[in-house]
Amino acid sequence: MMVSSMILVPLVTGVLLFLIRKEKILLYASVIGAFAFLITALYCCLPIITGDVFNGSIWYIDSLSAFFLIITAVISFTAILYSKSYMEAEHENEVFNSKELSHYYFTMFAFIAIILFTFAVRSAALTWIGIGMTTMVSAFLVGMHKDAAATEAAWKYIMLCSVGIMLALFGIALLFAASSGVLPDDASLDWPALVLNALDLNPVLMKFAAAFFIIGLGTKAGLAPLHNWLPDAHSQAPSPVSGMMSGVLLNCAMYGIMRFYTVSEIVNPGFAKNILLIFGIISLIIASSFIFISKDFKRMLAYSSIENMGLIAIALGIGTPLALFGAVFLVMAHSVCKPLIFFCSGNITHAYGTRNMSEIRNVSKKMKFTGLATAAGGLAIAGAPPFPLFMGELLILFGALSAGSYYLAGFLGIMLIFVFASITMNLFPMLSGSTDKEVSERKSPFGSAAIVILIAIALSIGLFMPEAMKDVFDSMVSVLSGDII
Repeated sequence: MMVSSMILVPLVTGVLLFLIRKEKILLYASVIGAFAFLITALYCCLPIITGDVFNGSIWYIDSLSAFFLIITAVISFTAILYSKSYMEAEHENEVFNSKELSHYYFTMFAFIAIILFTFAVRSAALTWIGIGMTTMVSAFLVGMHKDAAATEAAWKYIMLCSVGIMLALFGIALLFAASSGVLPDDASLDWPALVLNALDLNPVLMKFAAAFFIIGLGTKAGLAPLHNWLPDAHSQAPSPVSGMMSGVLLNCAMYGIMRFYTVSEIVNPGFAKNILLIFGIISLIIASSFIFISKDFKRMLAYSSIENMGLIAIALGIGTPLALFGAVFLVMAHSVCKPLIFFCSGNITHAYGTRNMSEIRNVSKKMKFTGLATAAGGLAIAGAPPFPLFMGELLILFGALSAGSYYLAGFLGIMLIFVFASITMNLFPMLSGSTDKEVSERKSPFGSAAIVILIAIALSIGLFMPEAMKDVFDSMVSVLSGDII
């Protein structure tokens, strides 16, 4: 019942907000609704992430599922909180009218409900359906501004991710065929049943299934060279949506890959690892190159997301317990740090009227709070200590060394230094220098609160690793290794 409630609360909230046309009521009601689903999700998932498993009906939540659900709830709450400030400014600037605001909130809450559904279901088929539905719903958010660039980005997003989803469907069909005769038809695609019976699955069909599934969902996760939709979508969407897409949406596809990875590695050890390693290395090379040459603030952040997805894929490819620990830690770190900097980008682009980094100067003096937050967010996504991306990257680097992959470790070290230099080179001149533009910082307690919450979480997980949190990550590593279900 609680799992159903966790998904129904944002869905019902979205429907109610769709009916509201008064701007102030709409904005405050959205924050109340976001707080309601945050409390519901935490109440449902905190007992599970500390050791329990919920197993019933169409739902299956273990520590891995609960981890992604809690991340989704927390980041979605901050996105709605920041949306109050961001959409209020858009309304005042006559970018969106009251009707469009209500459509925005309905779509956002429906988007959140679908993501929660994706992480909570027990069947690979339902996971696939959830990932596909996130594309269709979030496409409306990408195209919210309705200009030529936003419309093109939305269509590119739909077309390319639909191709990926169709490839993943072939993987699902092959997975069903591989389990035929091993599992009953009504349980043939259940994640826990697949892991428990993995050694009896058809290994040849599983190889084809792994190729289609990883390539298909890799498109949605933004792994290069299948990433072309991501920079356009992230740059054209409203900043709260960009934060959600980077911090939560990409996790949906990576979660599906992780679940399949667990099964595949039992059946064909090393096969899925090699595929992910190849895609991860390509993603890191392409993303780092475009981070270096980027001129558009939000496009640079989008390529940073591709870099992080590539690092997670590499960690899965290495496959040692330390690397897997690094993979799930980096998921959490990226999910917190990337919305933080996207929210800062929303403040800056509203104030300066541009995303061109060469035209944005003196943010630290013109916008003191946003300047400080941008400095923190910039260091966080660049991988500087004490922020958690640094720790996640270090864990993956040590994972490569512990596996004896010294050339890979050297490559990772060089690329991470290059990315750090590129991000700081692009971002920090924006904070200094001088500008003739009249710039003022919009005062918003809700938007500021969202940013402060994310900075506090980022510093907390970067500086501290309580024994209870370590146990949670160890549990997820065991799930990914197929040791427990």
